[in-house]
Amino acid sequence: MRNQKALTKLEVVVIIASIVLIIATFILLQCPIVRMHPRVFCGTQLKGLGTAMMVYAKDFDDRYPQLPGKGPWSKTLGFSYDMDKPDFSPGGAQEFAPRSITASWYLLVKYMDTNPKQFACPQSTQIPFGKNNSTAEDFVNLWDFGPDPYKHVSYSMQNPYSKFTANANHSALFAIASDMNPWFRDGNILSPTIGKNAPQIITVNDPGTFDLGNTVNHPILIEKLFWGYRTMEGTQEGQNVAFADGHNEYVRQPNVGINQDNIYTYWSTDEEPTAQDIQGGVNPTARDEQNDSKSEEDSFLAL
Repeated sequence: MRNQKALTKLEVVVIIASIVLIIATFILLQCPIVRMHPRVFCGTQLKGLGTAMMVYAKDFDDRYPQLPGKGPWSKTLGFSYDMDKPDFSPGGAQEFAPRSITASWYLLVKYMDTNPKQFACPQSTQIPFGKNNSTAEDFVNLWDFGPDPYKHVSYSMQNPYSKFTANANHSALFAIASDMNPWFRDGNILSPTIGKNAPQIITVNDPGTFDLGNTVNHPILIEKLFWGYRTMEGTQEGQNVAFADGHNEYVRQPNVGINQDNIYTYWSTDEEPTAQDIQGGVNPTARDEQNDSKSEEDSFLAL
């Protein structure tokens, strides 16, 4: 009989290491991993936008970005986004032209050298402006994020056309910007949903409803090899919020403003509002004067 060669010590070590690696890989395949880093990246971008807003305010009499003119808050800009020199002066052709909130955001690109790609959160459905952009126009000469600005902006700001606009003198706890308001999607205003999907008005006495008022920018994503990404329906993790004192915070519920004000809704009244009025509030239904903050302490971050 022919003698069989025994395994060397090195070969045994290699075989054992291979078996351990296979077992470890198998275990990892069975364990879902919650991915958090896109949320952090979005927060870093918002922090940069909040800083740009504060610098802008120093250059513009403590006012945060607000497109010039006296026109109403509108879904679309009342003139071409690439217009050379709109005239917002009294009697000018664009004095009363409709104004979009995205156009106010865009002032940070024009005057603060903010990269327009910074307005698109990588975990949202928006895409960076300038990527596959058809125009060769210098960004600083534009007035909005192209003909479809809602495809490129993932963040809401205190309504700059509100009766109670935000400014650099607000309380430190006043929210000035955040991840996308869940009541706004693709430029449209949504109605309340039912079940476990956002957006819904939260109930102050029921913390179980709080996630239904959160942004939809950050659903909990669960990764499994061979299965790709799976989104847990109805689970809105939370939102990044920029406050008037310059700090950013990631919060797990929307009622985080002054006196636990809901940053995505407005109060139903300014006369002795209840806790539900402040923390639950009223969802927006249109872009008009009725859908507006009711107090200097009432954040309403919109788009």
